[in-house]
Amino acid sequence: MSLAPLDVILVRHASPVDFGTPGVADDDRPLTDAGRTAADQLAAEFDGYALTAIYSSPYLRAVQTVHALAMRRGLKVQLLSDLRERRLSREPLEDWRSTLEQAWTDADFAPPGGETGRDAQRRAVATLDLLRSRHPDGGRLVLGSHGNLISLIHQALEPGVDFAFHMAMPNPAVYRLTHDGARWRVMGGHGFEPTDE
Repeated sequence: MSLAPLDVILVRHASPVDFGTPGVADDDRPLTDAGRTAADQLAAEFDGYALTAIYSSPYLRAVQTVHALAMRRGLKVQLLSDLRERRLSREPLEDWRSTLEQAWTDADFAPPGGETGRDAQRRAVATLDLLRSRHPDGGRLVLGSHGNLISLIHQALEPGVDFAFHMAMPNPAVYRLTHDGARWRVMGGHGFEPTDE
């Protein structure tokens, strides 16, 4: 059976409250007021584009970012656990940035209890392939996710994607992938030149 072309719009969540906010677990961090405004603006930017389905990481900041779009379109946000962010460590890190950079340099490195870049990348690409099989007739999917995981997806498709790319990613950020029936390609987004079809 041949597969029709499938577009995937990867959306990095808008700005959440800070990590370490008292009484708020990392997975439950909501968007700030500015983040909610950005999510509303992002939803409006999709006007004129047909959408087939909306999926999201279960983390609140990702769900809230695509919720405005779902409400605007009358679509349900479908949660996929494997769109969650890569957990670098289960414990607070003294030098988070240096540890993250080391994890980008060595795909098999993670502090105790953390997820390696290689493992996170595998689950992310497997999730894309799962969605490809769920939507053989093509269409356009929106996936709400997180900066590190989205960067690792891009690195799987474009090996030049690195730590600097990840650190330069804004909140929110939007990227377009396409599957032409044979393979995934990056079509554009922050830090990429648009690709002619």
